[in-house]
Amino acid sequence: MKCLLLSFIIVFFSCSDEPVNMEEVLFERGGQYITADNFSPYFFFNQKVYNGPAYTKYRTGEKREQGILKNGFKSGSWTGWDKEGNKRFTGEYKEGKENGLWVGFHPNGKKKYEGKYTNGLQTGNWFYFNKEGKKELEESYSELGKLINPN
Repeated sequence: MKCLLLSFIIVFFSCSDEPVNMEEVLFERGGQYITADNFSPYFFFNQKVYNGPAYTKYRTGEKREQGILKNGFKSGSWTGWDKEGNKRFTGEYKEGKENGLWVGFHPNGKKKYEGKYTNGLQTGNWFYFNKEGKKELEESYSELGKLINPN
């Protein structure tokens, strides 16, 4: 019972509540983000992957993307912004790959595109909109990410 409680405490407190800047605090290895704790240039010696909220910034300091890292991979919902602070996209990740609904936005806030990813590949119907929000294009993709019928 003591081991179970100790394990729970370690896991609970190793997950951060405050978002960290991925480019300043973490190291990226094959799409997985690890902490500086026990860092080694040899991948198999890296013992700590990051779990918790994270973000990236543009060189000029504006926030670029924000979301959650789980087991060192982008997971769950992520949001991106342009340098002026306008929402650029929202989308889902699973184990570091795009997976789920993605919606992109024009700088004026109108929808730019909408579609689904499966394991990093575009799948199903994708819709593209002009700056006024009017649909301009629809494409269909197979489960393998191949374009079926460009319109």
